[in-house]
Amino acid sequence: MEKIRILFTIPNFLTAGSGREMFNIIERLDKDLFEPFIAVQQPGGDLYAEIQKKGYPVITEQFSVDERVPLPGKLMESFFLAKKFRSYNFHIWQSFNWSSDYTEALVAKFSGARYVYVKKNMNWDRLAWKVKSYLSTAIVARNSTLTNGPLSASGLQRKTFFVPGGVSLNISVTPSARLRDRLCIPSDATLISCVAQVVRSKDQATLIKAVSEIENAYLVLAGAERDAEYVKSLRDLVVLHKLEKRVVFMGAIANVTELLNASDIFVLPTTNRGGHEEGCPVALLEAMAAGVPCIASNVAGSRDLIRSQQTGLLFKPENATELAECIRSYIDKPSEAKRFADNARKMVSKDHSLDKEASGFSNMYLQILKR
Repeated sequence: MEKIRILFTIPNFLTAGSGREMFNIIERLDKDLFEPFIAVQQPGGDLYAEIQKKGYPVITEQFSVDERVPLPGKLMESFFLAKKFRSYNFHIWQSFNWSSDYTEALVAKFSGARYVYVKKNMNWDRLAWKVKSYLSTAIVARNSTLTNGPLSASGLQRKTFFVPGGVSLNISVTPSARLRDRLCIPSDATLISCVAQVVRSKDQATLIKAVSEIENAYLVLAGAERDAEYVKSLRDLVVLHKLEKRVVFMGAIANVTELLNASDIFVLPTTNRGGHEEGCPVALLEAMAAGVPCIASNVAGSRDLIRSQQTGLLFKPENATELAECIRSYIDKPSEAKRFADNARKMVSKDHSLDKEASGFSNMYLQILKR
């Protein structure tokens, strides 16, 4: 029986944070059924080296056209790029490129493959998203807001598959004091953590304001600092509220589990301004899997995971006072916080394992090949 050849594409493994997510799926596909290949436009990175070491075939080629090229040029260059992939006879072209660029879909079509992309963010207004969607054979939606919203439009509903994200269930839930000691955080203080890129859409500013209202609360912000101007505004906000000793900027960290094990509360304060919201936030899933009581803004993606008063607490986006009340609620009612955390861990174990995520992708591939 001929194996199903799938090309998984991602711009690179250096700045594209979805690389590990993509590789988790590849590793769990049934290799008796599927033959996965990986394409990147820029080589390098630890994960890139790991993939090569494990023997997965990696193609380093351009598979999209510069968005500044006029439409006739896009069509011609897409056709030219497709020639480099045609000889592989890929059945499916699975993109993990989060941008609205539609030229990759053209390249995939011209190569003879069925194009599938993962819709992670909530942006939809640009015409490019609509073109990309209509060129696709299938769209992977990461949350129910997407499936019930823009992707429920005529012509798109049939090709949309709801496949929520997954995380490892082997995350340690053992409390750790070592990180607290290194960061000089008192053992009796409430340690609040947030793991997210430090960009405006994640709205760490609201979290800093909320922490300023709570005595003996310390905040650790972990994540790559992608917006220098925004980072400066956050540091200025810390000074304004006299929180220099209570707010720590850790930058990107390799050991998220260590931070989660030291945390009393995890917060993901994403704003919904500009239509950003969340897809299926992995950081929130990891915190839930680690048994940390979680709080998130009431935005798409996060509200799929946090069922208020059951698996966590939700607050109105950009409302620091409401967020502070949620934090106080956990501090004042530790048994309730633990109950929510236990419920959340069970929910992640049931609905968001890596095996279940990979099974969702596998089933989708088999379905679209029958059409």
